[in-house]
Amino acid sequence: MQKLQVSKRGQDVIASPIRKFLPLMQATEKKGIKVLKINVGDPDLQPPAEFFKVVRSYAGKSLPYTPSPGIPAHTAAWQTYFRQFGVELPMSGIIPTVGCAEAILLAMQAVCDPGDELMVFEPLYSSYKSFAVMTGIKLVPVLLPFEKNFALPPAAEIEKKISAKTKAIVVINPDNPTGKLWTDQELKTVVAIAKKHNLFIISDETYREIRFDGKKPASLLADKSAREHVIVCDSASKRFTMPGARTGVVVSFNEQVMRTLLKFAQARLSTPTLEQLGLVPVLNNSKPYVNKIVKEYKKRRDVIAEGLGKIPGVVFKPAQGAIYQALQIPVKESEDFVRFMVSEFSYKGKTVMVTPMQDFYITPGRGRSEIRLAYVLDSRLLKEAMEILRRGLEAYAKSK
Repeated sequence: MQKLQVSKRGQDVIASPIRKFLPLMQATEKKGIKVLKINVGDPDLQPPAEFFKVVRSYAGKSLPYTPSPGIPAHTAAWQTYFRQFGVELPMSGIIPTVGCAEAILLAMQAVCDPGDELMVFEPLYSSYKSFAVMTGIKLVPVLLPFEKNFALPPAAEIEKKISAKTKAIVVINPDNPTGKLWTDQELKTVVAIAKKHNLFIISDETYREIRFDGKKPASLLADKSAREHVIVCDSASKRFTMPGARTGVVVSFNEQVMRTLLKFAQARLSTPTLEQLGLVPVLNNSKPYVNKIVKEYKKRRDVIAEGLGKIPGVVFKPAQGAIYQALQIPVKESEDFVRFMVSEFSYKGKTVMVTPMQDFYITPGRGRSEIRLAYVLDSRLLKEAMEILRRGLEAYAKSK
């Protein structure tokens, strides 16, 4: 009898580079070795107390579906939140999503048909690669070189990658996985290209306020000249340290885009009721909480930078934003090193879990000696993790 087969797209979707070592990590923990997990952007900080207060005080006798465009108070709270960045959105320009991940998926489907092309800058958040396989969209990569601190190449070089099938450009700012902050000139370059070639811009702004340059956070939606082109994907996960709430949003001034997204939202029914309600007071008064965690993340960034500076052969520049640090390590295959750290190495009963960066690239062979760290532990543990990483690299070199 012929064996049943899953779809080709199911076979082609990559395993998460962030989560695929989970079985090895669990086996190590069963041995009594503590794993300091700095591989996943899952912060240890407490979310705003207002969120839990609302959820715990819910007095409804049932838990109904929410409207596909969102609970009005929730949508209005997103309006209040975006207003601080000079963006006055209509209610129809906002649709809540199941985290930023669904916002990205819906935005990709809204602007691309199967076979169309989406321009991305690599390295990039790996879920874009999986979503492209799931939707039949081709990702066209433009390299942001590690050795140039992920700077944008000249416009002419970018435009060479544009074809008749190109529908949109993706910008992740601040960037996951690199910690890059896009400069004003780089953003102007992308906007100019999009307008010249009549392309959409999917602007992933999940980490908007988490930047360490002292400048005021901004949204690409504030550029009035580009409003018809821009679709922003956003989330409560990182700025409010509540990734488990799975609450995001997709927003745009483009009415045709929003009508399309609303139909998609209706097809998937709605997003969670309690999470929408709980986020209302948080969005309405976001600055105090966000300002506090940005200071904490900067402190952690500095601890990691200090620790990495003591490790021979490591190449990096301190991250400018988000909660990640990209670096080159003196190994040929970072995936092999990660396996070594989780399966074979420990120091004083502990080891470190990091993320290899190869799967954050589309171009074969890129990122093999690069890893990403997430500063999701307190400064004391991060300092300890850097010492374990240093000793692990020494032990790995001796084992080869």
